[in-house]
Amino acid sequence: MKLYKTTLAVLALMAASLVAIQSADAAPQQATATCSLVVPSRLSIGAANNNFVAKLGANCPASVYTAVWKSTPAATMYPEGRLQFLYGARDVSFTILGEVPPIGTVTFKPAGGATAFDGTKVADLASATTISRCTSAVALTGGRKGSRTALLTTVSYWRPNSSRYIRWANKQVLIQYQDIGTSTWKGLAYVTTNSVGQVTYNYCPNRTRRYRVYVPGTSSIWNIFSPVISR
Repeated sequence: MKLYKTTLAVLALMAASLVAIQSADAAPQQATATCSLVVPSRLSIGAANNNFVAKLGANCPASVYTAVWKSTPAATMYPEGRLQFLYGARDVSFTILGEVPPIGTVTFKPAGGATAFDGTKVADLASATTISRCTSAVALTGGRKGSRTALLTTVSYWRPNSSRYIRWANKQVLIQYQDIGTSTWKGLAYVTTNSVGQVTYNYCPNRTRRYRVYVPGTSSIWNIFSPVISR
């Protein structure tokens, strides 16, 4: 009889242990935090050294001590285009060389997870994308003689293999005008630059107007508006 009671006690203890194990297994695991990367929405290349700033997203835990991404095509001067947040930094600067810039969509992918000071993973890193293109430049000057207005447009763009701005020949641009006292811009004329990136447009308005020039972009060069002038 005593042996029987002892056996029942052992079985009850084993059953209780099994329930405890099952309860622990059934408990939901805590979700891993996600750490986002914030980069400029567009990267404009127009100098020998082009500096930008990237930041950790607001969702990144305060305990993040190290976080590393790799960019494709390479958008930093580090191997594999690495973008490194070290020693608890929440923002870092990175430089793109003007003679060998990435052109098009740049993707930053995680190179591991975000870790704390002791190396413990505290968050998953999220990918980020941006667009990189060379910059264009446009200057608009004008003069009036009697009823005639002459508008001179000069257009240039950054050429990586020359590491400088060069005149943009045979480029079609749009001259726009705005009547004084209004907020609407209207198209005046499409004109095309000559071999040295310039074009002159003459016409005879009956009043003073504001003018600007719009330079359309390409897959490798950003679009741009000129500063506004009044003539």
